[in-house]
Amino acid sequence: MIGVGVTTAVAMLLGLVGGGVAYASTVLPPIPEASGTTQLQFSDNITFATFSAENRVEVPLSKVPKHVQYAVTAVEDPDFENNKGVSFRGTARAVWGLVKGDEGAGGGSTITQQYIRNVFKMTKERSYTRKVKEIILARKLSDTLSKDEILEGYLNTIYFGRGAWGIQQAAQAYFGKNIDKITPEEGAVLAAVIKDPTNFDPANKPESAQGRWGYVLDQMVATGHLDEASRASLAYPKVLPEAKRTGEWRSGSTGILGQKVEAELKKLGFSEQDINTGGLTVLTTISNKAQKAAEKASQEQLKGQDKDMATAMVSIDPKDGAVRAYYGGDRGYGNLDLASASAPHPAGSSFKPYVLAEGVKEGYGIDSKWDGTSGQKFEDREAPLRNSEDDSCGKQCTLTQATVQSINTVYWALTLEVGAKKVARLAEKAGVKTLDGMPVEERISKGINSGIGIGQYSVSVLEQAAGYATFASYGTYHEPYFVSKVLDADGKTVLYNRADNPSQPVQAFDKSVGRDVSYAMQQVYDKSSKNKINRDAAIKTGTQQYQNTDDNAHAWMCGYTPNLATAVWVGSGADKDIKLKDQVNGGRVYGSGIPGRIWSSFMKTTLTGVEKEKFAEPLREGDKLGNAPTEEPDPTPSDTPDPNNPDGQNDGAPWYGDNGQSPSPSDGTNGDGQQGENPDGQQQDGSIWPN
Repeated sequence: MIGVGVTTAVAMLLGLVGGGVAYASTVLPPIPEASGTTQLQFSDNITFATFSAENRVEVPLSKVPKHVQYAVTAVEDPDFENNKGVSFRGTARAVWGLVKGDEGAGGGSTITQQYIRNVFKMTKERSYTRKVKEIILARKLSDTLSKDEILEGYLNTIYFGRGAWGIQQAAQAYFGKNIDKITPEEGAVLAAVIKDPTNFDPANKPESAQGRWGYVLDQMVATGHLDEASRASLAYPKVLPEAKRTGEWRSGSTGILGQKVEAELKKLGFSEQDINTGGLTVLTTISNKAQKAAEKASQEQLKGQDKDMATAMVSIDPKDGAVRAYYGGDRGYGNLDLASASAPHPAGSSFKPYVLAEGVKEGYGIDSKWDGTSGQKFEDREAPLRNSEDDSCGKQCTLTQATVQSINTVYWALTLEVGAKKVARLAEKAGVKTLDGMPVEERISKGINSGIGIGQYSVSVLEQAAGYATFASYGTYHEPYFVSKVLDADGKTVLYNRADNPSQPVQAFDKSVGRDVSYAMQQVYDKSSKNKINRDAAIKTGTQQYQNTDDNAHAWMCGYTPNLATAVWVGSGADKDIKLKDQVNGGRVYGSGIPGRIWSSFMKTTLTGVEKEKFAEPLREGDKLGNAPTEEPDPTPSDTPDPNNPDGQNDGAPWYGDNGQSPSPSDGTNGDGQQGENPDGQQQDGSIWPN
């Protein structure tokens, strides 16, 4: 009975293949384009992330060495060059397995049949119907395409394990190299895993893998593609351990970065389908060196700290707006990006440079004199405003001195004089497009007061980095961007080139203003104790206190050289603020503490080998007088330094109202954005942050 069944089945299958009614009536559908893997690359062409359901990069057959082609055909379809897409012996073996119900019987599938299954997404069910359809389509495909075309399609669609679809990604997954660099012994490893990618992966079952590898080489000898002497000389190659798959890039900080690049691609007009199936090559502005430095500095400085403490950092080239490093936390793709406008943070004193720029623009020079005493009253707030630790630079305090010591009363007075709305709009032109997570004009329409002058409103790390990049370029704003070029799946056709579509720079303020503001921030850097990065720089720090306590909830270090601007924020990664305590070095966290160490480490590493540039000299323009009393002489600094603050800089303690509580501004907002940024790098206990 079984013999009759086998005979009938084989006769039916072979009859169909030979040209029966079913064969004649079956139409070969168009070969669908394979789902390509879009690659995101650093500026030096190293891939750091991929987009697609399948990790695949197609390559032409000419890129695949002949010895790799022969290894695959020898073990998967020894008669590939001569058959018509179907192996009659294999078909009979498959039918016999169907009749007996033997799941382990050989499938009898040629390379052409396997390719048919892959491209038409046919199921692998063991049935006569599926087998008949597969055979008919394979025969028709063999009559339509050349052997090279079939083999190329097959090699680009077959699964090799380790999340790798196609021969190119398999070469990367197993050997960390492109397919054109694969040796004969390595090619045999790739051919060996096709049959069973799990059990023939040397990382899973080394003995089985090496046994299958030997079988591949024996088959190459049998098919005449390898001589005995060469076979004997080959040794099993070193295979990479199975690492974190390329498709798993979405976790951690790389996932946040990839999410940001994806958003820009969509903004440029690329659809989700383009990104996920188009096989694009996306060259980004992100520097491999800078990104690794950002991740390392951030992770090292958070080690040993409160589990809810988080950081974010963005670094921008001020000459064109190219984002060189982007660290939005390590939550992974699809989660909150701590460097984005979706996660704004109170700016504290790091916002003061925008006020200074508006002041200089209005004619108040950096040498104009202001009342820098603590406890002053202002017409647009109810409670007196105090400086950090009641610090003072006297009643004849220059704007430069006020910047170095971060004197709140001077900056509130300057903001009141020039107007909070003007400050907000200058910051917007410079790159801070949102305040408290909303467009600047919307924030203005809801009401804005002089508290903006001391950082009462929240900004994003990306926009803060963009603003400081504008200061580094003396007033010229360049829109930050991540994508330099996009190539089609062929790797040649340019679909987008930033060089052909540059954004127009915006002159946020005159260069003379930029030079003077940069000079003031250079003094902050120069008068710091340990903030050095072995080159000229300009910095401003900032903090926001934690509720009505002596502790801080947010801390910033923002600064730049003429060729790189970087903003660093440290705060809570949880849903609500936390007290920032330095569990490693002790004391409160100030801008010059953990954020400063991240900034310094990153800048030193990233700028190593980069030519040192000098800042332009200040012009000291502006002839308007500040609010300093004309009869008050210049203050004489005390000869006795504060033992907790030997450089005479604010040490970061929050300010207090007369009743010991943090007063609220008249508009009902919760505080004035306390600063106290300790720019000299001194912790309250006197320790110094390391270089």
